[in-house]
Amino acid sequence: MARACFLISLVVASCLVWKAHSFALSAKLVHRFSDEARAAAASRIGGGGGERWLTRRSKEYYQMLARSDLLRRKRRLGARYQMLFPSEGSETLSLGNDFGWLHYTWINIGTPNVSFLVALDAGSDLLWIPCDCIQCAPLSGSHGSLDKDLSMYSPAESRTSRYLSCNHELCSLGSTCGSAKQPCPYRINYYSENTSSSGLLVEDILHLATSEDHASVQASIIIGCGRKQSGDYLDGIAPDGLLGLGFGDISVPSSLARTGLIRNSFSLCFRDDDSGRILFGDRGVPTQQSTPFVPLDGK
Repeated sequence: MARACFLISLVVASCLVWKAHSFALSAKLVHRFSDEARAAAASRIGGGGGERWLTRRSKEYYQMLARSDLLRRKRRLGARYQMLFPSEGSETLSLGNDFGWLHYTWINIGTPNVSFLVALDAGSDLLWIPCDCIQCAPLSGSHGSLDKDLSMYSPAESRTSRYLSCNHELCSLGSTCGSAKQPCPYRINYYSENTSSSGLLVEDILHLATSEDHASVQASIIIGCGRKQSGDYLDGIAPDGLLGLGFGDISVPSSLARTGLIRNSFSLCFRDDDSGRILFGDRGVPTQQSTPFVPLDGK
């Protein structure tokens, strides 16, 4: 799948017409790389402009338009904002029946970083991964299509990890804690019958890259140290974790936006073979197709 977003620059020639006591303005629109614009540029610099003029529909022509569009979008968003993707790459994949027809992407977490193949879920908020497991799906088995092994996370093995305390503003179960300073527990019940994830909340580094120059970005996010899973998660739907993309304050897009790295948005684009890409902070172009979020049970 290829998608190009082009910025059309226009040379505008305006003429002023006096009628009675009012002004009327008209404008002639000329494409930036039209023959007319080429002739005008050549006349301004003594006839030398035509030799450097890009040939329309050439590879260089489209590359220049794409660069111009990226600069336009950067100006519109401001230098503070950018588009990010997981450091492993923006590619998403569908693994068919083995993983329940969900879509997945590789992410890196912690220091040193560890790779996880997480399922993508727009209907929940928390990013959780198998961690110091009491009851988790097996990480090995009939996943021969993967190019590397699945992993388990342990906060003790990451230099940048710390447990979220029960008095943290994002600890929804804080009232159940015996002490304000003890690690914050979590439990999420999903719509699939008897399907849940529970454990402790941890703050650690999610490794990302910028879409423009692939510069490294290390973002502090909240992760569910998923010690115990149930239901479909024990059947291998998300053996290496799940990335919630919902609207909640604890979700990855919301966390990245709160720190000023991106606009609070993301895009998931798919090819005909169900593979695709994910970008955090991407609002896309006005002409792209989109799927709105809809409430569940009228809420």
